[in-house]
Amino acid sequence: MNSTAKIWIFTLVMIITAVVLLWIWQSTDKPDYPEISSPRPFLGTQDASIVVEEFSDFQCPSCKLADSLIKEIMNTFGDRVVFYYKHFPLSSIHPFAVRAALAVECSNDQGKFWEYHNKLFENQPRFSENDLINYASELNLNKENFSACLQSRAKQEVVKNDLREGNSRKLNATPTFFVNGEQIEDWTKLKDIIQGKLLGV
Repeated sequence: MNSTAKIWIFTLVMIITAVVLLWIWQSTDKPDYPEISSPRPFLGTQDASIVVEEFSDFQCPSCKLADSLIKEIMNTFGDRVVFYYKHFPLSSIHPFAVRAALAVECSNDQGKFWEYHNKLFENQPRFSENDLINYASELNLNKENFSACLQSRAKQEVVKNDLREGNSRKLNATPTFFVNGEQIEDWTKLKDIIQGKLLGV
């Protein structure tokens, strides 16, 4: 066997060893967390005539401003609007956004998505793992279950699915809003747009 073949065999063995060690590390280091399919949270009435979807990022300053507008819209229009929050973390510029998205989905398993959602925007951008666990404690979530969910990244498929949807809609910024499936160019005019649709304008 020549030296080139030996090098290739050695390299292959090293790669296989690294993959196996990584698999072992991932399977032993992550805490157990049951697979839970929690329903998608929403505000308003699910069969409302106006459907508002927001693709957002918890570390995005503009998204925090938009959240105040959403609260105003829901207070104004109530059950005539249904609002869905969807994840579009821009991880290249917001390194903690994915972690925050995973955390809020873990809170959804305990029925406190919106309370935790509000906590994240109130405390932006303090999203260390300890911070996120502390927010869960402040909301009286089961800390052990929440920690297991967060550390195991149990909700990554939920976040990935939203990202795929956002990419399929060719999004490149947050926040991005859709009203009845139509993308809104200027989200600051969202309230007026909804008012117009309700009036049939």
